[in-house]
Amino acid sequence: MWTKPWNYKEGTAIAVGLTIVGLMLQYSVGPLEWKIFMWPANIIVLAVFVLFVVMAYALRKRVYAFRFMTSVQAAVPALAAAALLTVIMGLTKQVAEGKPAVDVFGLTKMLNFWPFILVYVWMTVIVGEVMLHQLIHLNKRAVPSLISHAGLFLVLTTATLGSADMQRTKMYCEQGKPEWRVLDERQDVKELPLAIQLNRFTIDEYPPKLMMIDDKGLPQPVKKPAHVLIDKDFKGGKLLDWDIAIVKRIDNAVPEMMAKMMGNMPSEMVGRMRMDSLGQALNKGGYIPFDGKGAQCALLVRATKAGKKVEGWVTCGSYQFPYQGLALDERHTLVMPNREPERFASDVTVFTQDGQSVDATIEVNKPFTIAGWKIYQLSYNEQMGKWSNLSIFELVRDPWIPAIYFGIYMILIGAILMFIQAATHKQN
Repeated sequence: MWTKPWNYKEGTAIAVGLTIVGLMLQYSVGPLEWKIFMWPANIIVLAVFVLFVVMAYALRKRVYAFRFMTSVQAAVPALAAAALLTVIMGLTKQVAEGKPAVDVFGLTKMLNFWPFILVYVWMTVIVGEVMLHQLIHLNKRAVPSLISHAGLFLVLTTATLGSADMQRTKMYCEQGKPEWRVLDERQDVKELPLAIQLNRFTIDEYPPKLMMIDDKGLPQPVKKPAHVLIDKDFKGGKLLDWDIAIVKRIDNAVPEMMAKMMGNMPSEMVGRMRMDSLGQALNKGGYIPFDGKGAQCALLVRATKAGKKVEGWVTCGSYQFPYQGLALDERHTLVMPNREPERFASDVTVFTQDGQSVDATIEVNKPFTIAGWKIYQLSYNEQMGKWSNLSIFELVRDPWIPAIYFGIYMILIGAILMFIQAATHKQN
């Protein structure tokens, strides 16, 4: 071993050696914190790294180790080690940035795990050396591979060093109040060069469901709860041994007795009413349509089983009113779980330091981009549900993302060109 020419044994030994050195670093100095590479440190490190790759290639005729970097025997073990660590990362639940790893080894925070980092640095050096070799000995057939290697080198370097400059923050916006303060990953308050004003929050909900619970509040059956989906076309259905029919449906409703009480007392008295008083009011009447805050879905249900018929109102409740179930027998009650959101979105106005004022609609998986920031709809006041007057946004800024995307596009272009080249060569 270590006799020239080096082969796969030496390549494997290097990959294993880097893993061992990484474990020693992990237990001696702790995981690597990428924040130390914040601008301008990352661009300086990148320049030094590129200079090392160039110098190593320039000295490859004098130093055999540098010449070995461009060989398949070095590349294959490095790729295998990187692939293995990547698979481990994919199979291990990773913790969020700013939080410590939850396992002894550090595998739950793989991007800060020294063996992972050193193996990827070694692989990046190999990619850089191969890229330079193809560039210097350029020929037509090597162009697709050169483009792919250059793109991969760009992605590996900028995605790691550039991560230090990524800002991921959370903003809580109340309706009608411009907000520019955010919480960072460490829950520290920061001010941004832009502000967001929530104008309106909306939710589209899935149809209500009916399910059965026992006297202990457990859904039935316990291991696989059954439910009936009450959509607009629902005519009737079966829930366990009960036939379910909807006599009346009100999507936004309040108890009729409560509506009368609310109309005859000051609003501050309504806000101080106890939940048991609300429950008593629910049992004294039906429900009427109401478009104000706190309205809930109400269904007048008729349940039949072996000649026994039970009829009554079932509601999902809201932040103002408790839910109401329908007792089917001494042990079982028909209830409506909280309706699940199908889509929720925020109509906002975004203000920037340069005087821009832009109206936008932000919803899940449809972020809004402005001034280098991506604004994502993250959550809302789930207790108030569709009547929420609060939106929670995630604001992300990654100044290196254009370089990463450019590298990915280069990899794709190179792959397409290699495919075309192979197809053309086969035809000839």
